[in-house]
Amino acid sequence: MIKKQRTETSHLLLTELQIEGRRCSVMDSSNVLNSVIAAAYVQAAETEIAAREIEARIIATGGRPLLRQYGKPIDAEAIRQNLTLVSQLNRRDPKLATYLGVQASYQQQLELEQAQSKLLEQALSTATAALKERNNAATSNRYHYQLTGANPITAMYFI
Repeated sequence: MIKKQRTETSHLLLTELQIEGRRCSVMDSSNVLNSVIAAAYVQAAETEIAAREIEARIIATGGRPLLRQYGKPIDAEAIRQNLTLVSQLNRRDPKLATYLGVQASYQQQLELEQAQSKLLEQALSTATAALKERNNAATSNRYHYQLTGANPITAMYFI
């Protein structure tokens, strides 16, 4: 926040400029104006860089960024109103959707279902491996009894 105070002392115009909690005393009012303009330019440039990075991530998800003026931040409210962009962000870049405040609970539910699906897949593969091992043992047992000529139930030899 920028605050200005002017005081007159012995025919000189002193201007006190306070930018972000720092005080600067300047003798010439044109220098004050130049420093205020420079601060505004730097702030607009930083905002523009951040906005362009967000727009690049939106484009990477397959979306189309909304129109905005140079130096203005991304308007999250306008993004919330664009349902297509919101759904693309939620599907393809949930971190950006969270940053912009448009994350749907659907994405969290989908991630939970995917995690449960992976756990179920692991449990089924373990059960399948155990069943396969049991079937191989039974097959081996039947083969042994067939070769020796023994009854697999009573283990007695056929005569």
